[in-house]
Amino acid sequence: MKRMLSLIVLLAVVCFAAVATAADLPNLIGTWEGAPTVHDSKGGYYTGKLVLNITEQKGNAFHGSKTYQMVSQRKERTEGFSGTISSGGQIFIADHEDGYMIGDITKDGGMELQYGHTGKKAVAVHVVLKKK
Repeated sequence: MKRMLSLIVLLAVVCFAAVATAADLPNLIGTWEGAPTVHDSKGGYYTGKLVLNITEQKGNAFHGSKTYQMVSQRKERTEGFSGTISSGGQIFIADHEDGYMIGDITKDGGMELQYGHTGKKAVAVHVVLKKK
């Protein structure tokens, strides 16, 4: 009987902890903007503009689109992404085409992200985004 009561109490604590963790997740839905620092194999070093539009979030998962300017083509490009955020604020975003971003929620509520992909179109990006 004591074991059963202990098990019930333990399960209740775990359930409440999970609810508290989910409640602590930031709402990422909205438009995020920043000026990335970039190096790529064709354009060298440059800065630009990156906009993430997060359109839906369910728990730790979210998705949306990003818009950025490709220096070599001098035009904006938009592509979709899927992402997750950990209870500790770590972010992972997988592009629907190629590449991924990793980062964190900053102390002031922004996002600090690093992006990259390899190969002939290798690129490395660092950006701090603020919610608009």
